[in-house]
Amino acid sequence: MSARSDALEHAVTELIAARTALDVAPGARVRARGDRAFARLAALLAPRVRYFTRAYGLSDVAEDAQQVCAIAIHRAAGHYDPTRARFTTYVNWQLRAELQALRLRLYGDRRCAGRRQVTATLSLDAMIDQGADAWLADPVALEAAEQRAADCLAGRVADRLVADWSDRRGARIDARRIAEQALVRHQLTVTEATERLRESDRHIVRRALADIARHAGIERH
Repeated sequence: MSARSDALEHAVTELIAARTALDVAPGARVRARGDRAFARLAALLAPRVRYFTRAYGLSDVAEDAQQVCAIAIHRAAGHYDPTRARFTTYVNWQLRAELQALRLRLYGDRRCAGRRQVTATLSLDAMIDQGADAWLADPVALEAAEQRAADCLAGRVADRLVADWSDRRGARIDARRIAEQALVRHQLTVTEATERLRESDRHIVRRALADIARHAGIERH
């Protein structure tokens, strides 16, 4: 990580420690320590605040932008979890959220200058430089997305296997056949037994799975 990121990490750690001490033993000296820690953190983030203020087209209301960014910094420090991301990436999103909300309150979704509509955009290179790529690489989200994709694929395969099994049984389609298809489809994708099947249903499932395995070339164990 860069020296800037390390400095921010050190500053937010000091601020969190000061706030913790204030909660344990309130007092003027401890409160002053917290104020100094916040001032150091805000000073380190000042160039970033100015950059985002310009990027969101809020230079003409810079004072308001600074106020909402101070709120964002307070919130970011209060909710920061160092096990999930570096503070440099986490505070970026807090700053952007507050500035975007301010822009929407003041100008709506777009700002109009004469006949030309102006929209505020952020440089992708600038965001990557700030560490946004590290924030986007969320292992929890990646695992969840892969699981959803696997479940979707398994569901489609089960649908095809059941449809082929049903076609091999003949053209008759009625309520009973549809119920049997749903039963077999469920048994193909269920991960654990949640209810005991009736003997007649177990017989249907056994015959269906044997037929599916035989035509799919699956070796049953």
